[in-house]
Amino acid sequence: MAIVTINGTVKLVGQTQQISERFSKRELVITETAGQYPQHIPVEFANDKAALLDSVAPGEQVTVTCYVNGREYTDRNGVPRHFLSLRGDRIEKATGGTTAPSGPSAAPASAPPPPGIADMPADSGEDDLPF
Repeated sequence: MAIVTINGTVKLVGQTQQISERFSKRELVITETAGQYPQHIPVEFANDKAALLDSVAPGEQVTVTCYVNGREYTDRNGVPRHFLSLRGDRIEKATGGTTAPSGPSAAPASAPPPPGIADMPADSGEDDLPF
């Protein structure tokens, strides 16, 4: 699953929506202004992660770490369609305050570094590309 980090200003903190007995979600909209036009990016925080949004308010500068989820469905005409969603995992205020997961599902305080070139398997000399 791909992970992205978004830096921006909180535009909207939605209310928690109880979708089913075991699933709830809350939406955060971040305005990211790095490009030519501002981008308003919705990020969903589900179940216990929704409480992470209790400490943020519109106008605050934040950094959000989220997972990119892609889905496929077939519409009424039998045409496959695809869409993306961003599932929030962490949120940090630009002032240095961190709102991180807690409890048994929390990530370790210091995550191991990502794999580097030295961690890649040795070249076997065979090209496994199909073309």
